[in-house]
Amino acid sequence: MVQDSFQTPDVSQFHLRVRKVFNWLGGHEFMIELLNREECIGFGDTVAEAKQNLNESIKLCVRQHGADSLPEPIQGAQIIVLEAQMSEEEFAAINHELIILDQS
Repeated sequence: MVQDSFQTPDVSQFHLRVRKVFNWLGGHEFMIELLNREECIGFGDTVAEAKQNLNESIKLCVRQHGADSLPEPIQGAQIIVLEAQMSEEEFAAINHELIILDQS
């Protein structure tokens, strides 16, 4: 498929995972990612803002890896997986891992 004529799909064409996570300021934000393509991810203070940022992420993914790198667009009902809010312990563990990676 020629990318010049390719129209980037909208987030409503994919199954999504939604989670409330900590942001770098200690508050919370929403994270939305494509199921089966976790590299395509959007963050925002609201679900709408996270979806808008996910659309931008999808465009970048297509630009860098091609349209075939995306999951197949859905033909039926959209599945949205709502995960539990990130715990402080999980946030601390992720930050600890990032510090270790930074020191390597």
